Amino acid sequence: MNTEGPLEPSYPPLSMREIQTLPEGARVIVTWAEGNDGPHEYRVHWRRGEPYAQTDEDHRRGHVDLEKWLTYYIGPRRPFTRVWALNA
Repeated sequence: MNTEGPLEPSYPPLSMREIQTLPEGARVIVTWAEGNDGPHEYRVHWRRGEPYAQTDEDHRRGHVDLEKWLTYYIGPRRPFTRVWALNA
């Protein structure tokens, strides 16, 4: 993972439909609605039929943070603002 943090891409973010087609392990940049010091790079991990953002460290440990659910748009708890796919 980039220690300086990635920059927000200049191309459009993914739609919810596009997020739902990302393969396991795909690299993404996520800007969370809560701030959290700007965009962060993650890999996509699928659990219970839903995509989650997972750090490299969490991946090594086999940990999934259920608060990083990428398609959770419903109600006031919308946890992120934008998701972009990174080229392999």
